[in-house]
Amino acid sequence: MVLLSGGACRREPPPPPPPPPGRPAAVAPAPQDTAFAGTTAPIDRIRATRAGAAGLHGVEATTTQAYDRIVFAFTGDSVPGYHAEYVHGPVRRCGSGDPVQFEGPVLLVIRFAPAQAHDEAGRPLPAERERAVGLPVVKEMKLVCDFEGQVEWVLGVAAAAPYRVSELARPARLVLDVKRAP
Repeated sequence: MVLLSGGACRREPPPPPPPPPGRPAAVAPAPQDTAFAGTTAPIDRIRATRAGAAGLHGVEATTTQAYDRIVFAFTGDSVPGYHAEYVHGPVRRCGSGDPVQFEGPVLLVIRFAPAQAHDEAGRPLPAERERAVGLPVVKEMKLVCDFEGQVEWVLGVAAAAPYRVSELARPARLVLDVKRAP
């Protein structure tokens, strides 16, 4: 019995010819970040127990044409576990329970554990714990918890927009991108 398949003898088209000598090959432009899917649902990343809490030593905010970016920098070679989600209602400082006021109508919380935002002498790291960043989406950022192995930042944002979280190493950083409206 002979079985023929219409695609079995199909040949792939030949590759394009190389550029003439002396002319460099065309370079495709860098891809734009148009594939930003993101989510508005909570994101959880639980880490196995590590030796000691990760030290948060820096927080930076910037913007691009597609999203606002917040970068959390940690000591060590990996970021701690984290939980990110939009919340409704008042936010309270951990430990004291004092309410924290925000100007932005929507709040995006990012919590790290095990983590700390202070050095061994108790000095705050980073020193600036409240910041009016005034970006198109992210309006303000406040550290509301640095207590018992948890660090929590709250971002006051203009509207609940899709966000994504990325982890980078050497140095350890967590990148939070919040999509801008088109």
